[in-house]
Amino acid sequence: MARYRWRTAVRARLPWLLIDRGVALKGRRDCGSHEWYRATDVEDRCYHCEVGVRPHLR
Repeated sequence: MARYRWRTAVRARLPWLLIDRGVALKGRRDCGSHEWYRATDVEDRCYHCEVGVRPHLR
């Protein structure tokens, strides 16, 4: 199991106001098992860590 899953679970339950203020930050190191979401039109990011960034493939 990847190390940052608990942070993702906490962020899923917090109001956006607290998340934007950095209460439940993503991990700085590689989580080891990326789960992607579309962050912008040109890039995907990992739910769990800051390291996980890739170009969005259409």
